[in-house]
Amino acid sequence: MAVGIIAEYNPFHKGHKYHIDSTIKATCEDIVAIISGNFVQRGEPALFKKHIRTKMALLNGVSMVLELPVEYATGSADVFSFGAVNILNESRIIDKLSFGSENGETAIFENIARILNNEPTLFKKHLKENLNLGMSYPLARNSALESYIGKKLSFMNKPNNILALEYIRQLQKLNSNIKPFTIERIISDYNSNNLSGEISSASAIRTAILNNDYSALNSIPNNCKEFFNNINPPLIDNFSQILSYILRTKNPKDISEYADITEGLENRIINTNFNTITELIENIKTKRYTYSKLQKAILHILLGIKKNDQIKNPEYIRVLGFRKDKKYILSEMVKKSNIPVIIGIKENEELLKKEIISTDIYNIPLGIDKGEEYKNGVIVI
Repeated sequence: MAVGIIAEYNPFHKGHKYHIDSTIKATCEDIVAIISGNFVQRGEPALFKKHIRTKMALLNGVSMVLELPVEYATGSADVFSFGAVNILNESRIIDKLSFGSENGETAIFENIARILNNEPTLFKKHLKENLNLGMSYPLARNSALESYIGKKLSFMNKPNNILALEYIRQLQKLNSNIKPFTIERIISDYNSNNLSGEISSASAIRTAILNNDYSALNSIPNNCKEFFNNINPPLIDNFSQILSYILRTKNPKDISEYADITEGLENRIINTNFNTITELIENIKTKRYTYSKLQKAILHILLGIKKNDQIKNPEYIRVLGFRKDKKYILSEMVKKSNIPVIIGIKENEELLKKEIISTDIYNIPLGIDKGEEYKNGVIVI
């Protein structure tokens, strides 16, 4: 059996290395990571393509890397978790799920997950009262939890903890045999844009690199630094003309079918003039439509991801890479998995259609011809 890790590695840094090493030390098991593809949960293109991030992970202790399909990888925390946890569960080779959290324990997450999954009457009463007061749903839910449990849950505002909670909710819903296992984070602010020595957040590293501040490499393992030579990732605004074309060929009803398009948002998007995606989001954001939610919604239009795509169970497990000396893990998964394990592309084109298209779209600003998915095989180190 192996330990699962759900990640983006955007980019891979020393905090990720610490998490992997600590998990191996505590469990003495192999690590199977499932990572986002070329677009990530923030609703933007990844800093590095998935095959590069796969290499980074394999060079730093991960035994095998799987791909989280794009429809889940770009979704909200519950969608992201739904896809990733289901795939790990269906693989039938994972007995633990390791994740980082601010407090280093799982009991409180398991308790909150049970409340949210079962929705006791008193909790629902508090939630309804908060919504009637005009609170946003996340704020109303957190406040209702605090009222129900009887103590403050300020740590639940942290993105990593929100994801940890969703992982455990999914494990409980599936009645999975996978046990949650947490490693206490050694940086406190997941979304901090400030570098902080050897251990910095992925957000801070991305911000620095995109501003040509290569002091961020202090936070990157030595065996990954070469990947930063001549880095030139696409930015979300590089896709503005493509989005403009798509919107001109669709009517509001068409747009309403895409994931994260809710409550008439399709009309605001279609009726707003813009030169860049950033400008569009700034012009239509409100308290109800946050920047983060809008960026995801826009990306789903761009990639053609519809609401129905995010609620269906994963149909396959795709292997992005593995270590030569750990090939037995792949063999075990092929034998035990409840859903098909995909290694080749050509014989699985229909299942991988969204990945093929999303990679082609990622490559448009880079001037790379379509069909890259067919050229990058499974990474073996």
